[in-house]
Amino acid sequence: MRSLVVLNPVAGNGGGPRAWQRVTPALSAAGIADWECVTSAGIGHARELARAAAQAGCERVVAVGGDGTVCEVANGVARTQTAVAIVPTGTGNDGSRNLGIPNEPIAAARLALTGPIRAIDLGEIETSRGSTYFVNVAGFGFDAEVTARVNALPKRIGGTVPYVVGVLQTLWRFRAPSMRIGLDTRTVERRVFLVAVANCATYGGGMRIAPEAVPDDGLFDVCLVGDLSRLAVLRLIPKLYSGGHRSHSAVELLRCREVHAESTVRVSCQADGELVGDLPASFRIHPGGLRCVTGPP
Repeated sequence: MRSLVVLNPVAGNGGGPRAWQRVTPALSAAGIADWECVTSAGIGHARELARAAAQAGCERVVAVGGDGTVCEVANGVARTQTAVAIVPTGTGNDGSRNLGIPNEPIAAARLALTGPIRAIDLGEIETSRGSTYFVNVAGFGFDAEVTARVNALPKRIGGTVPYVVGVLQTLWRFRAPSMRIGLDTRTVERRVFLVAVANCATYGGGMRIAPEAVPDDGLFDVCLVGDLSRLAVLRLIPKLYSGGHRSHSAVELLRCREVHAESTVRVSCQADGELVGDLPASFRIHPGGLRCVTGPP
């Protein structure tokens, strides 16, 4: 078996099975047959399936789902010779967007099963709950609180809308906590609204939080946003989709290989749209740590 397809049946309000039904006859017609499809049965199962495929010497594991499915599969094959490929059927699909994957399922599946493989960087976050790898963007503060809200929303609507709703719901309760943040050799101590530790450019359904981040330069692009009023946040949100937030006085964009953060109050962390624990947390990058099927640069 050259490729294992891992299908998340609940991603994107059940869009994965419907998309794969369209894909299967097209692959047969194109003579692409050296693959097997399995369905994940719950949280963590995609990781187990991918790990078993890597141990069996499978060339690639195709994640049919959203960013959470991609993250699970990446954790299963991380730092092995087995590659991750993607057919995006989730809510935001930022990982696939950042890696140049087509949105159309048949085109994405053909690329996933036959496209060239290259090495990209792999992020890792460690909290008291353990460590996990991430492909796209991790962070803490406001964006992790938004993640909790978005994950609680119905999955009927994809794209940007759930994230905007999550931002607005979170904004009225959130207060920027004081944090101590180490970025390689630099230390920051102040009230911080959010920190995004980015391997790729976008998250949250297309927000260009780190517009110049690329996934194979061996560095994180870190977006640090200081304390902001609610009105300032509302004014800043539209600029995130163009990268225009970079000019705001409260925003810093930095590059580094490691980030360490702590706070005296509870601050949640997220990785690729999933909650992974609280501060204190450490982030490190593994250059070339993940083999991946991508679209054109």
